[in-house]
Amino acid sequence: MAAYPLFLIYPLYTGVLVLLALALIPKKDLRTLFHWGVLYGGVLDVVIFLLITDLFGIGGYKNYGPFSYLGIPFFPPLAWTSYFILYLYLLPSTKPWNYIFTVTTAVYNMIFSNVLMNLGIYEWTFSRLILPFFLYLLWNLLVTWTYQKFIVPATA
Repeated sequence: MAAYPLFLIYPLYTGVLVLLALALIPKKDLRTLFHWGVLYGGVLDVVIFLLITDLFGIGGYKNYGPFSYLGIPFFPPLAWTSYFILYLYLLPSTKPWNYIFTVTTAVYNMIFSNVLMNLGIYEWTFSRLILPFFLYLLWNLLVTWTYQKFIVPATA
């Protein structure tokens, strides 16, 4: 049996996240959340990717094959966009549930990044648990706080 090329994992998990978002979120909400998903997911992923790979050298994507431009892979920003669309749709609006959700998703992100590391398409050079958890916790807290503080009140 031929080996499955590692770089094909990227479109596979991105496709799964996109299909989940399309299947679970009503079209009206999907249209509203799309812009925020692009900002919080796609744009911030590229910024974080550049910081942790080029500036700090503590981790990054690998084995992305032909799916990149200037060393930045295409599929992870799309996957993070879908992830944050789902995240914002499922985010509870009241305290403390919104922050419990945020911490829980940071744990999920840390576990998933370790799965990707075990698959050979991501690497952490410093820590597999502490650094990813705090990175994802800060990212999710930033999204939760800014979304509920500035965006939700403006649309209510």
